[in-house]
Amino acid sequence: MKAILGRLSELGLREISKLLTAAGAEGVLEVDGPGGVARVAFRNGHLAGEASAALLTAYATRNGTYCFRPGGTGPVLEWLPQEEFFARLDADARTTKAGSPTRSDVTRGTEPSAAGDPLAELRDSLAQIPIPGGVARVLVAAADPRPYRTLIPQWRQRGWDVVLDDAPRWPEGPAPRLVVEHLPMTATLAGQDTSWLALARRAVSRRPPVPVLWVGGLSDPWLRHEAIVAGVEFMLPAPAGDAGEAARWFRDDLTLLADRILSRRGETGVGEAEAFRDFFLALQVDADPAEVRASLLRFAGTFFARGALLEIRDAVFESVGGYGFALTSPVRISRGLAALEEVVVERHGVRLDARSDEASSAVARAVAARDGLDRAEVLPVLAGGDCTALFLGDRPLVEAGGTEALAGVLARSGALIGLTPVK
Repeated sequence: MKAILGRLSELGLREISKLLTAAGAEGVLEVDGPGGVARVAFRNGHLAGEASAALLTAYATRNGTYCFRPGGTGPVLEWLPQEEFFARLDADARTTKAGSPTRSDVTRGTEPSAAGDPLAELRDSLAQIPIPGGVARVLVAAADPRPYRTLIPQWRQRGWDVVLDDAPRWPEGPAPRLVVEHLPMTATLAGQDTSWLALARRAVSRRPPVPVLWVGGLSDPWLRHEAIVAGVEFMLPAPAGDAGEAARWFRDDLTLLADRILSRRGETGVGEAEAFRDFFLALQVDADPAEVRASLLRFAGTFFARGALLEIRDAVFESVGGYGFALTSPVRISRGLAALEEVVVERHGVRLDARSDEASSAVARAVAARDGLDRAEVLPVLAGGDCTALFLGDRPLVEAGGTEALAGVLARSGALIGLTPVK
């Protein structure tokens, strides 16, 4: 594994620790923040480090850079479980003024010097993996989804997280980085124009603003004027249908416009979910498939109390690992359940408890969950445009919408887990 660099504003110390612990990584994390340089050692899910002013400041402010250097950790006085380590940091942060040194010395060695650039030697001597820009979330509000049946899978292959809605509603969870509004035909738009304009205004009023691509409704002068005043980025006429040369041009035009906007906005940085994903993938560069699957499940364990990784086969979904469930032998779930097949085909997650009792009951029986499933989610594990496996998570440990980081990791891990997608 190579050194991994990043910014604490994108991934805090707790989040980095969660990923390193899930991967079973061993090495030293160097933090260069406003209070100076600090080091935390990692081994077998345990941490060791001095709760110095530099570490406390970086922990509290999420300001500065980090560099994880895999390998030996050197001698330490005490290894602590992850939660106990951060409990001590929290306690020290409450009782220590910013900039004042503490005496919580749990690692042996000399205090690193803050003079100059403490990471310069690493940057010169190591082949590094920078944390790049992450996946973009795109909201497509389209009263008629037909033009997007082939377009959305192509966008997802580009790594864009596409949310499709048939009405102008703001999505739950993190704000999208682009909104596409495809209005109904003029004949069916009467009385609905204000709701489509309201979505555009809400997007543009965000800080930073979310750009809007406006499709259709151009024959109405008042509506066109109001959309421009609202601040839409670009306006396109709606295609005459979903097939033929004109429809292909429309899809190409929309893709080019979306790519330009997202590329331009990508320069502003990445969100925590994207940073989670890229850090996890960097950790798994040299791991074998079994180790990656184990790391995925350990990471998922911070989001769901119970989970299972299901390989996609011709006739069944078969478990290749899990936790929390009584999986004494491989579990098999017959293909054909609409909720699970939707995840495979559409490549987006579903909530089982929002579906028919058939899917939820069938999955609960297969994993021997006698008490049933509780707010269970099924998320796709993707390799490019192909779904290679499903992750079943039950009893979420985070609030609604808080599994975005896990979904992002799963969406880019399919090529690493050693499973072949079913064609």
